[in-house]
Amino acid sequence: MQQFIRHSFERMPDGIIVTDELGVIRFANGHIEEWFREPMPSLGGLPLARLLEGHDPRETPPWHETVSETLTLQQSRTVDLHIHNKDFLIHFAPFALPDSDQHGIIANISDISELREQQRQHREAIDFISHDVRSPLVSQLALIEQLKRDPSPIDQQQLDQLGRLARRSYHLAEEFVQLARAEQLTETRFYECEILAIVENARDSVSEQAAEKGIHFHLQGTEDLWLRGNAELLERAVINLLTNAVQYSPAGSAIDIQVFRAGHLACLTIGDEGSGIDAEELPHLFDRYRRQKRSELAGVHGTGLGLSFVKTVVEKHRGQIAVASEPGEGSTFTLRLPIADPLA
Repeated sequence: MQQFIRHSFERMPDGIIVTDELGVIRFANGHIEEWFREPMPSLGGLPLARLLEGHDPRETPPWHETVSETLTLQQSRTVDLHIHNKDFLIHFAPFALPDSDQHGIIANISDISELREQQRQHREAIDFISHDVRSPLVSQLALIEQLKRDPSPIDQQQLDQLGRLARRSYHLAEEFVQLARAEQLTETRFYECEILAIVENARDSVSEQAAEKGIHFHLQGTEDLWLRGNAELLERAVINLLTNAVQYSPAGSAIDIQVFRAGHLACLTIGDEGSGIDAEELPHLFDRYRRQKRSELAGVHGTGLGLSFVKTVVEKHRGQIAVASEPGEGSTFTLRLPIADPLA
């Protein structure tokens, strides 16, 4: 029976700790060893409060009080726990020890890191919709009301302003929807696609925007590299990178695009001669709703979703994305994606 119970606890998705009447650990399953990075032999006989204090010290109330009150008051309680940059919930439940009037503790620890991340993303989405999406819509409504009050003919400047606001609203909504589509992408929607053709289509989509600034694309790559993926979302990701490169590059400059094979990977690099990215911005470059300070000061107002979308698409394809940049010297983005048949 003990072996059956022990085996059952080991198969549970949560971490389990069982203590005696003094709050000393008598059993812990493998999740506890993994999450706390504490070898199993040292867990037995270790006070539960000491284990918790060693990894997540708190100011009030201290862990030893929580453990003591659970034992003496015989009341369950649930507390947030943070271990090695991951979020957990620990539920303390007293239980009667056999052949004794004493009580021990069963502590159940659940990994809620994914839930916390979803909550954070939800809050960010609400903030984005309430501010970024509503702002141009409110401006449009205000302008329309102004035009209603003034019976004189509408001039071209007012129409242009309405057009800009409408396009910004559409662009915000489109990027939000595209990111949601990327996050829901699964391999059931993958098929054979060729990376060079995807890049060429993306280049053609951005060519008019580049021509307006006199920017030239230099594409190098002749080898057909086939992937298992979603060509539509991959093309949108490349379009986002090329659009950013055009937006932040000076007029008359060049953007170098290279497609090549490196082992079992299909690689794409996009290098521009733009303003570059500050070193402190690089670690957060792919965070959603994140905008570069340099861009904001220059009057370039993006959504903060474009690069987050690119990273999501690349990761859904089991690939990697990296960026190298120096302020004033341009930026180079590198995508690495596994090819469909690495032995071909």
